[in-house]
Amino acid sequence: MKNGITFIIIASFFFSIINILVKYLSQIPAIEIVFFRSLVSLLISGTLLIKHKIPFKNKYWPLLIGRGLSGALALSLYFYAIQVMPLATAVTIFYLAPIFTVLLAIFMVGESPSPKQWPFLLLAFVGSAFIKNTDVRVEVIPFIISLVAAFFAGMAYNFIRKLKGKADTHLIILYFPLITIPFCLPFMLPIWKTPNMFELALLILIGLCTQLAQVFMTKAYMMEKASRISHYNYLTTFWAVLSGFLIFNEKMNIISIFGMVLIFIGIFFSARLAPKS
Repeated sequence: MKNGITFIIIASFFFSIINILVKYLSQIPAIEIVFFRSLVSLLISGTLLIKHKIPFKNKYWPLLIGRGLSGALALSLYFYAIQVMPLATAVTIFYLAPIFTVLLAIFMVGESPSPKQWPFLLLAFVGSAFIKNTDVRVEVIPFIISLVAAFFAGMAYNFIRKLKGKADTHLIILYFPLITIPFCLPFMLPIWKTPNMFELALLILIGLCTQLAQVFMTKAYMMEKASRISHYNYLTTFWAVLSGFLIFNEKMNIISIFGMVLIFIGIFFSARLAPKS
């Protein structure tokens, strides 16, 4: 197994843990969870940057800022969607991000999908329509928010791809909280909820798991083409379906499950048919 594929699978495991914790902490505003997650990441990334003597200054700072801002938007909208939608549904819709990754790669990094990929790219969006139109718990606004989160996640992944060979992994990760923390403040302060000690411990754990996930995810996208590894993110959706049922007692109708299957098929085969070079 290629290292890039190994890294994206490990990243998906940590993202699965994060999803469960965010859903469990639904009493804490999503933007506040993003803030704590970013604060932990800032401390860890800053320490590693100093330890490895990696220069903070980089001439590709516009790309670093673009990665940070797109990531901040994606994460904030995604955490909100997890809290207001069934876990499996929110995660499944968000993991249309690999499709957006492939589509945006055309314009951002000049990586065009194979003509054979297009039917499967379309199939994934058809699957999301099945989920929206058959699950009465999925309202229009949260559904759109999930799609927008996936769009910005796809953009963030392509910024990472553009930064290959231009910035150290730790520097790329550091710019995420540097942008996210000031982004969160104006939205977070009016709705702040002071966490108790247990909630604070879980918020810190989210930050630690996210840091690990970001490291493995960043390395994966710097080692492999986006269209060849992004489909492995659907492993996170599988765990979301299982944990949603076992932990949060969330059940899904057969047509919604069919929609998920269509998304999986679309993502899987679009990746299998990706250009080899």
